Amino acid sequence: MTFLRVIGFSIALLLFYMGIAHMLPQVIPDTSEPVEVSTDSLDMDGMIALGESIFKGKGTCTLCHNGMGRAPDILVLDMGKVFSERLADPQYKGVAAGKEGAKAVEEYIHESMIEPSAYVVSGFGKKGTNDTESPMPTVNKPPIELSAVEMNAVTAFLQDLAGLEPTVPLPSAEDTPVTEAPKDGGGDVAAPLLTSAEDIIDEYGCAACHDLNGSEADLGPPLNGIGKRMDRAKVIEAVIDPNATIAEGYEPDIMPGDFGEQLRGSELLLLADYLLSLPEKVANPDDSEEEPLATTAADAIDKFGCAGCHDLEGSGADVGPKLNGIGKRMTADEVKTAITDPNDTIAQGFDADIMPDDFADQMDESELGLIVDYLMNLPE
Repeated sequence: MTFLRVIGFSIALLLFYMGIAHMLPQVIPDTSEPVEVSTDSLDMDGMIALGESIFKGKGTCTLCHNGMGRAPDILVLDMGKVFSERLADPQYKGVAAGKEGAKAVEEYIHESMIEPSAYVVSGFGKKGTNDTESPMPTVNKPPIELSAVEMNAVTAFLQDLAGLEPTVPLPSAEDTPVTEAPKDGGGDVAAPLLTSAEDIIDEYGCAACHDLNGSEADLGPPLNGIGKRMDRAKVIEAVIDPNATIAEGYEPDIMPGDFGEQLRGSELLLLADYLLSLPEKVANPDDSEEEPLATTAADAIDKFGCAGCHDLEGSGADVGPKLNGIGKRMTADEVKTAITDPNDTIAQGFDADIMPDDFADQMDESELGLIVDYLMNLPE
């Protein structure tokens, strides 16, 4: 009799859990391969939709362009007004400077994707660069690697967002098909389980902020040799609760806080173990060699990029003041101070904090002397 009771109880328990299982929402694993979108069938509406998908997905744009303050929140701002202001900004010297209209906006967006440092919005540059260098990766290079068609699609999306008629060309039949994730077929569809750390890093855009896979990104702290500084539990905590401990020199609320909801347990462990295995960064022997001292004024001007902001050697640059005849307006010591402490005196019509303030650390005294002597002898 006891045996029968045990069997009956076991069957009842099994039926109970089967009933509970059927009551829960079913998650169907998505084992389908990514689909290729034929580029010769895309009309402009399709390009805009593709651009939005890339902006929010493969392009990893929303990792920074959001409400956290890392970059302008493009999806919230009035982009029609923003683009007009950018093109009219005196500090912008790019390919669309002084132009207006949708075509100028296309040129501006394309330039911002392939040369992010051509123009850096005030307050959004890399730390210590006085907004002369952008933290944004070049999108047609690793780790993002957008194709020309994909960049055009993003441009079309942003032009449409600004209330402009997109001016990008539609792709031809010869263009490489664009790979997209399969469409949602209804119900709750789980994303494919990632089985390598490299795939996880690519899927979640880790290399856009951290120097992984050769990206050289520095928006987030370096992770090489992290296994000597943190254990597995701490690395996992840093991924799922990034504000728990902030690395020195970095700000809170920069890294998205929802990776704990997006990553499966196995993926999180794979990622943590990969990071723990990263070796200390080995210095490149070529990097350890100091750049040779400039021995002529021309070499010094080229080495320190003076002609990029001042009209020297026919560059035509006007970010900084004209230097012709400066020897009649300033003494050699004053010129030297203007180089090593550029905010000490600001030329009329120019702004502070434009010229880098670390030339005193970068220049050898002999190089500084060469530049000063050269400038003092410039004719009117």
